[in-house]
Amino acid sequence: MDKRVIKTTNSKGFSLVEVMIAMTLFALFITAFLMSQGSNISGSINMEEDLTMQALAQTKINEVLLNKPVFTNATENDVETKNFEEEDFKRYKYTIEYKKLEFPNFQQLTGTEEDDPYGENRSNAIKKMVFDKLKKNLEQILWQVRVTITNTETDYQYSLSTWLTNDDAKIDTNFGF
Repeated sequence: MDKRVIKTTNSKGFSLVEVMIAMTLFALFITAFLMSQGSNISGSINMEEDLTMQALAQTKINEVLLNKPVFTNATENDVETKNFEEEDFKRYKYTIEYKKLEFPNFQQLTGTEEDDPYGENRSNAIKKMVFDKLKKNLEQILWQVRVTITNTETDYQYSLSTWLTNDDAKIDTNFGF
Protein backbone atom coordinates (compact mmCIF):
# COMPACT_ATOMS: atom_id res chain seq x y z
CA MET A 1 0.00 0.00 0.00
CA ASP A 2 1.32 3.31 -0.99
CA LYS A 3 1.34 5.61 1.92
CA ARG A 4 1.63 9.14 1.04
CA VAL A 5 2.39 11.64 3.64
CA ILE A 6 0.00 14.48 3.47
CA LYS A 7 1.25 17.53 5.20
CA THR A 8 -1.31 19.77 6.71
CA THR A 9 -0.44 23.23 7.84
CA ASN A 10 -1.59 24.49 11.14
CA SER A 11 -3.49 27.73 10.49
CA LYS A 12 -4.81 28.36 13.96
CA GLY A 13 -2.71 31.49 14.73
CA PHE A 14 -1.78 34.81 13.14
CA SER A 15 1.35 35.39 11.19
CA LEU A 16 3.84 38.04 12.23
CA VAL A 17 2.86 40.23 9.26
CA GLU A 18 -0.80 40.14 10.26
CA VAL A 19 0.02 41.09 13.84
CA MET A 20 2.21 44.00 12.68
CA ILE A 21 -0.53 45.33 10.37
CA ALA A 22 -3.07 45.11 13.19
CA MET A 23 -0.72 46.90 15.61
CA THR A 24 -0.05 49.67 13.08
CA LEU A 25 -3.77 50.23 12.48
CA PHE A 26 -4.42 50.23 16.23
CA ALA A 27 -1.60 52.76 16.82
CA LEU A 28 -2.96 55.07 14.09
CA PHE A 29 -6.44 54.88 15.55
CA ILE A 30 -5.26 55.60 19.10
CA THR A 31 -3.08 58.50 17.90
CA ALA A 32 -5.98 60.10 16.01
CA PHE A 33 -8.33 59.57 18.96
CA LEU A 34 -5.94 61.09 21.51
CA MET A 35 -5.16 64.08 19.29
CA SER A 36 -8.86 64.82 18.81
CA GLN A 37 -9.46 64.54 22.55
CA GLY A 38 -6.58 66.92 23.25
CA SER A 39 -7.98 69.37 20.73
CA ASN A 40 -11.43 69.11 22.33
CA ILE A 41 -10.02 69.77 25.79
CA SER A 42 -8.03 72.82 24.68
CA GLY A 43 -11.06 74.08 22.74
CA SER A 44 -13.20 73.71 25.84
CA ILE A 45 -10.67 75.61 27.93
CA ASN A 46 -10.57 78.43 25.35
CA MET A 47 -14.36 78.53 25.20
CA GLU A 48 -14.60 78.75 28.97
CA GLU A 49 -12.11 81.64 28.89
CA ASP A 50 -14.12 83.38 26.14
CA LEU A 51 -17.37 83.01 28.06
CA THR A 52 -15.82 84.37 31.25
CA MET A 53 -14.31 87.34 29.44
CA GLN A 54 -17.55 88.01 27.56
CA ALA A 55 -19.50 88.05 30.83
CA LEU A 56 -16.96 90.45 32.37
CA ALA A 57 -17.07 92.73 29.31
CA GLN A 58 -20.88 92.73 29.29
CA THR A 59 -20.88 93.63 33.00
CA LYS A 60 -18.58 96.61 32.37
CA ILE A 61 -20.69 97.72 29.34
CA ASN A 62 -23.80 97.62 31.54
CA GLU A 63 -22.04 99.67 34.22
CA VAL A 64 -21.13 102.29 31.61
CA LEU A 65 -24.71 102.33 30.27
CA LEU A 66 -26.05 102.91 33.78
CA ASN A 67 -23.45 105.58 34.63
CA LYS A 68 -22.75 107.42 31.39
CA PRO A 69 -19.84 109.83 31.48
CA VAL A 70 -20.16 113.49 30.57
CA PHE A 71 -19.20 113.61 26.90
CA THR A 72 -16.70 116.31 25.97
CA ASN A 73 -13.79 116.46 23.55
CA ALA A 74 -11.57 115.24 26.39
CA THR A 75 -13.70 112.10 26.85
CA GLU A 76 -12.22 110.60 23.70
CA ASN A 77 -8.73 110.68 25.25
CA ASP A 78 -9.96 109.32 28.59
CA VAL A 79 -8.94 105.65 28.76
CA GLU A 80 -9.62 103.80 31.99
CA THR A 81 -7.61 100.65 32.79
CA LYS A 82 -8.10 98.78 36.06
CA ASN A 83 -7.91 95.30 37.52
CA PHE A 84 -11.00 93.47 38.71
CA GLU A 85 -11.31 93.45 42.48
CA GLU A 86 -13.38 90.25 42.79
CA GLU A 87 -11.36 87.28 44.05
CA ASP A 88 -12.29 84.97 41.15
CA PHE A 89 -11.33 87.57 38.53
CA LYS A 90 -8.10 89.06 39.88
CA ARG A 91 -6.17 87.76 36.87
CA TYR A 92 -8.25 89.97 34.54
CA LYS A 93 -7.98 93.67 33.82
CA TYR A 94 -10.29 95.88 31.79
CA THR A 95 -9.86 98.92 29.59
CA ILE A 96 -12.73 101.26 28.75
CA GLU A 97 -12.34 103.59 25.75
CA TYR A 98 -14.72 106.14 24.23
CA LYS A 99 -14.75 107.32 20.64
CA LYS A 100 -16.86 109.85 18.79
CA LEU A 101 -18.77 108.78 15.72
CA GLU A 102 -17.04 110.07 12.58
CA PHE A 103 -18.71 110.45 9.21
CA PRO A 104 -16.87 110.93 5.92
CA ASN A 105 -17.29 114.19 4.02
CA PHE A 106 -20.17 114.64 1.62
CA GLN A 107 -17.71 114.99 -1.26
CA GLN A 108 -16.13 111.63 -0.41
CA LEU A 109 -19.53 109.94 -0.45
CA THR A 110 -20.78 111.52 -3.66
CA GLY A 111 -17.49 111.80 -5.53
CA THR A 112 -17.88 115.55 -6.13
CA GLU A 113 -14.96 117.96 -6.07
CA GLU A 114 -14.09 120.00 -2.98
CA ASP A 115 -13.79 123.12 -5.18
CA ASP A 116 -17.40 122.74 -6.33
CA PRO A 117 -19.47 123.00 -3.11
CA TYR A 118 -22.74 123.37 -5.04
CA GLY A 119 -22.08 120.42 -7.31
CA GLU A 120 -23.71 120.37 -10.70
CA ASN A 121 -26.92 121.99 -9.54
CA ARG A 122 -28.73 123.52 -6.61
CA SER A 123 -30.14 120.17 -5.40
CA ASN A 124 -26.62 118.92 -4.62
CA ALA A 125 -26.04 122.03 -2.53
CA ILE A 126 -29.21 121.33 -0.53
CA LYS A 127 -28.24 117.67 -0.11
CA LYS A 128 -24.80 118.74 1.13
CA MET A 129 -26.29 121.23 3.59
CA VAL A 130 -28.72 118.62 4.99
CA PHE A 131 -25.95 116.01 5.15
CA ASP A 132 -23.59 118.40 6.96
CA LYS A 133 -26.27 119.27 9.52
CA LEU A 134 -27.09 115.59 10.06
CA LYS A 135 -23.41 114.74 10.33
CA LYS A 136 -22.83 117.45 12.94
CA ASN A 137 -25.84 116.35 15.01
CA LEU A 138 -25.00 112.64 14.90
CA GLU A 139 -21.35 113.22 15.73
CA GLN A 140 -22.45 115.06 18.87
CA ILE A 141 -25.08 112.48 19.86
CA LEU A 142 -23.45 109.09 19.18
CA TRP A 143 -20.38 107.76 20.96
CA GLN A 144 -18.85 104.31 20.90
CA VAL A 145 -17.65 102.59 24.05
CA ARG A 146 -15.28 99.65 23.80
CA VAL A 147 -14.42 97.41 26.73
CA THR A 148 -11.37 95.18 26.39
CA ILE A 149 -10.81 92.41 28.92
CA THR A 150 -7.27 91.04 29.21
CA ASN A 151 -6.09 87.94 31.02
CA THR A 152 -2.90 89.18 32.69
CA GLU A 153 -1.44 85.66 32.85
CA THR A 154 -1.87 84.76 29.16
CA ASP A 155 -2.36 88.21 27.50
CA TYR A 156 -5.49 86.79 25.83
CA GLN A 157 -7.93 89.62 25.02
CA TYR A 158 -11.66 89.94 24.40
CA SER A 159 -13.32 93.18 23.21
CA LEU A 160 -16.95 94.24 23.22
CA SER A 161 -18.34 97.55 22.03
CA THR A 162 -21.66 99.34 21.78
CA TRP A 163 -23.06 102.77 21.00
CA LEU A 164 -24.00 105.34 23.63
CA THR A 165 -26.10 108.44 23.21
CA ASN A 166 -25.08 111.78 24.60
CA ASP A 167 -28.31 112.88 26.25
CA ASP A 168 -26.92 116.39 26.86
CA ALA A 169 -26.14 117.07 23.18
CA LYS A 170 -27.93 120.01 21.57
CA ILE A 171 -29.51 119.14 18.25
CA ASP A 172 -29.46 121.89 15.62
CA THR A 173 -32.67 121.72 13.57
CA ASN A 174 -32.27 125.07 11.81
CA PHE A 175 -31.64 124.30 8.16
CA GLY A 176 -31.95 127.90 6.96
CA PHE A 177 -34.12 127.37 3.93
